[in-house]
Amino acid sequence: MKNIHVAIMASTLTLLVAGCDNKSNSSTDNSTGADTNSSTANAAAVATNAWLKTKEATTNAWDATKNATANAWTDIKESMGSATDYTYDKKDQFVSNAQSDLDSLDQKIQSMSSKADDSLRQKRADLDQKLTDVKNATQDNWNSVRDSFVSGYDDVKNYVKQAWSGSSTNSQ
Repeated sequence: MKNIHVAIMASTLTLLVAGCDNKSNSSTDNSTGADTNSSTANAAAVATNAWLKTKEATTNAWDATKNATANAWTDIKESMGSATDYTYDKKDQFVSNAQSDLDSLDQKIQSMSSKADDSLRQKRADLDQKLTDVKNATQDNWNSVRDSFVSGYDDVKNYVKQAWSGSSTNSQ
């Protein structure tokens, strides 16, 4: 029985000594652990930097898209000026400017064809009829026909602008 206790104590002492020896080896051979920790830290830093660069690039791209969307309307925004400035005497100039604006608007609609729906197509067709009415306007009905066209034009322009920007940027 005494031999069993001695054997257990010897085994325990051996394990303790071996354990202490491993701890001392690990502290002297800590360079491998440090290298592993250093590699892990470097990998984390690289991943963090890559994420930050991706975030920055995405943010910059989003800002550029928002600015481009807002600026896309500068050629349409006020090209006809104030409609009340166009008297019947300037009907031809109004029609010419209106046609130019419609051409620009059509380019916008074509570039966003995936977002163009039947409602937009109908509004645009109605606008063509209103332009025809402007061309055929008389001095007596000029103001109402002109104002009807401008109202329809603004409606289509705002509809396109909203669809273009996805309702996220609504600057005029």
